[in-house]
This record gives sequence, C-alpha cells and structure tokens, in this order.
Amino acid sequence: MTEYDPDARNARRYPRVIVPEEIDKMPVLTFNTGIVTNIFLSRERDDARYFRHGYCYGEPDHLPYHWDQKDFDETHYVLEGKIHLVVEDAAGRTVVLEAAAGEHIYLPAGYKYTLENTGVTWKFLWTSGPSPKVGVADAPDYSRELKALRAAEGN
Repeated sequence: MTEYDPDARNARRYPRVIVPEEIDKMPVLTFNTGIVTNIFLSRERDDARYFRHGYCYGEPDHLPYHWDQKDFDETHYVLEGKIHLVVEDAAGRTVVLEAAAGEHIYLPAGYKYTLENTGVTWKFLWTSGPSPKVGVADAPDYSRELKALRAAEGN
C-alpha cells in the first residue's frame, strides 16, 4: 500500500460529501468591511478543475464590494436575506439585480459588478467557472491557506 501524498496531482479529486462543519472550518477571506467568504471547493484544496464553490456572508451595513469579472462566469443562490447588485457593461450601461432567499442570479464574464448593502444580513452560495489556475489572484495569502489544508486534512 502506498502512503497518501496530499500534494500529488489529483490527490483530493474524489467523490465525497462536504458537510457544514467542514465548511465552517474553512478560512475566511474578507472582500470588504462586513463581507466575507469561505471557499470550500477549489483547485488549491480539492483539485476541482472547472469551478469553485463558496459561501458569502454580508452584514446589513457592509461596505460595497466591486469586482471586474473578466474571465469566469458566476452564480449566486441566496440562502438568507436579500442581495443587491449593480451591473455595468463595457459601454457603461447599468442594471440593478436583487435576489431574495431561494432566488438565483447568473453573472456572466465581461461585466463589472458591485455588491451593495440591503440593510439586512444575507448569505449566498456562489459558484464560479471555469476555475482559474491555482491561486486566488487577488488574495495570495488565502490561496496559500487553502493549499495548506490539503496536508492537514490527509485523505
């Protein structure tokens, strides 16, 4: 029997159930004051090839979070509360999207997004794909934390 090597290619690429307690233990990445996420399925930790999953949490008075989504699509499925997104296209036109618990938003690449507060606490499940190469580009320390979990979790 060979010893498990968590750094080996595809070492964590196997079917499994990810339970809430496991997700709750994931490191938290702060997007802005009052907005955090924890990525619980990623290339760094799980060898996921095509997408990432995470929960995002917002306080009622969170500061806006802006991102320019150039090379991946994303979805937000609202689990609690209500989210408010301002979407801008390449020509500068904007549209406002709001989704409440049980509703889903599709956010394709090629737009700029701003998550604004709604005055209520919210939580959503997000998925993005295709998954970029290993490394959360704007958060290298967080990316290193995800990679470190591989060894700590064994198989």
